[in-house]
Amino acid sequence: MFRQVLINPEDRRYQLIIWRSSPNSTIRYYQLNTITYGTRAAPYLATRCLQKIASENKVNYPLGAQILCDNFYVDDELGGSDSLITAIEAQRQLIHILKKHQFYLRKWSSNHPQLLKNISQDDQEVNLDFTNDNNESIKTLGLFWLPKADLFGIKVKMVTEGIITKRVVSSDLARLFDPLGLLAPVIVKAKIFIQHLWQLKLSWDEPLPTDLRTTWSTFRENLSNLENLQVARHIFRGEVPSSTQLHIFADASEKAFGAAVYVRAILKDGRIILRLLCAKSRVAPLKKQTLPRLELCAAVLAVELSARVKSDLQEKDQPVFLWTDSEIVLSSINSQSLSFQTFVANRVARIQTLTLFEQWRHVRSKDNPANVLSRGLSARALSTCALWFQGPFFLHGRQEVWPPRFSSSLQVPVDLEKKKVVAVATQCNDADFIYRIQHKNSFKKLQKIVAYVLKFTNNARKSKESRATHIVLSANELDAALITIICHIQGNDFHEEIKQLKKQGHVDKSSSISSLSPFTDNANVLKVGGRLEASSLPYDSKHPMLIPYNDPLAKLLFVMFHEENKHCGPQALLSTVRQRFWPIKGKSTARATVQRCIRCNKARP
Repeated sequence: MFRQVLINPEDRRYQLIIWRSSPNSTIRYYQLNTITYGTRAAPYLATRCLQKIASENKVNYPLGAQILCDNFYVDDELGGSDSLITAIEAQRQLIHILKKHQFYLRKWSSNHPQLLKNISQDDQEVNLDFTNDNNESIKTLGLFWLPKADLFGIKVKMVTEGIITKRVVSSDLARLFDPLGLLAPVIVKAKIFIQHLWQLKLSWDEPLPTDLRTTWSTFRENLSNLENLQVARHIFRGEVPSSTQLHIFADASEKAFGAAVYVRAILKDGRIILRLLCAKSRVAPLKKQTLPRLELCAAVLAVELSARVKSDLQEKDQPVFLWTDSEIVLSSINSQSLSFQTFVANRVARIQTLTLFEQWRHVRSKDNPANVLSRGLSARALSTCALWFQGPFFLHGRQEVWPPRFSSSLQVPVDLEKKKVVAVATQCNDADFIYRIQHKNSFKKLQKIVAYVLKFTNNARKSKESRATHIVLSANELDAALITIICHIQGNDFHEEIKQLKKQGHVDKSSSISSLSPFTDNANVLKVGGRLEASSLPYDSKHPMLIPYNDPLAKLLFVMFHEENKHCGPQALLSTVRQRFWPIKGKSTARATVQRCIRCNKARP
């Protein structure tokens, strides 16, 4: 397939083969003109070409174009139809479309002789003679298919090993290819066994202990029973149902959890068919979890598997029922996810997003086929397990005989999964509100937010005619916001000193700022006094505003000055800040600001 797709001439220089027949020969460079197998982009480019062909022919050849879009996996196609006439027409269109673009279909196989009638023997996968009872098998996408009987078969090929190690066990498990999960109860036992080997911390080539070696040898010997197992490819055995339903069962044990999907169909003559469609299993995490939590994980797996199956089947209006034997899970799904602890809340929210509570039903453990999946089953027992392949008995009857809907009278134990609600009474301090503003670690953003708040409050006190209509903040408005922020910072750290100044005109000598001769101005801002009163300096330089040490907003103020002054050093930063502010322990704060600056650290030689 890849060699049928040409590469753009401008891109062919990236696909070179350098060759010479002998060391003395001249080196030759060959450009590959087509897609090359083994390159990372090859599968995508080939698939994209098929999609492009489908989009160009979907009007004239709708059946063939739809098969190109939906049923191809790289260069393999699996498709079918409920009608032989439709299947023959789809085959004709598909051959015509691809042949027109130099793609020639080969390795044909079918469960009906009419579809192979016009296909040459060289283009068929195997020589199928429908007049005899021989059942030839073919392998497609890892699955063994018996075309004449239209059955999936299982072939297990285990290589005999002298010493059983963790590497051998992992290799054996990899040979059990089961994309649909039909053998999930058997494979989950192998997964649990390998997880146990990891817990023992055995090396890859270390021989297993005697008891584990015996267990795995027995498991391998029983796998031969799977070769007698055959599963119908077409769930309804050629029948066309009048209506279908999806039933997903979930269950968990202390070692594994999983979900199984069943299709329930009502045929035109009233008969009911229930068959296993697919399944998925996972081993329980090594970190110990409670059984209700594992049951919840199984429910999440069930809803995700349900969404995937509905998407693949392209049945939007198909009824879906989900079953679990855990009443705790059902009660959790019927509650608000925010009331649970994080682990449970996230999974309940996921379930509530993908499903409705009305879709969930309760089933007894003995009627739950996922119970087989979570605990595992031997290969010998799987071949005769009717519950696994045909589902619970009650689904074969009318809907009136199903288990009744779950009653939400059972509540999840609060001490296990519900969040503990603690009521705390606090007294709000107006001076603290400035610290609750979401400023994103930016003093400028904080200043603008406060400025807009002040602007709104000022306009609210005025009549409509005298209100300010401009949106852009003025310099005076930003300065008023700065003074408001400083007043709140000072009120938080110098509360006692401000109270003393208002009461007695000076601070006590025991105060840490008494040597600065502090006073409050008309705006109630705490400032530094002293002998600079008689100097010709600007007022803000003579009486800078006091800033406490180790205040988070004071640190943001230092960061702002540091960035505005081109990431200056500690001395220049402190000098710039002191032009209007007097920070307590300013040298330490300036030094810490520069040391925490990521850009300065990267630029430092």
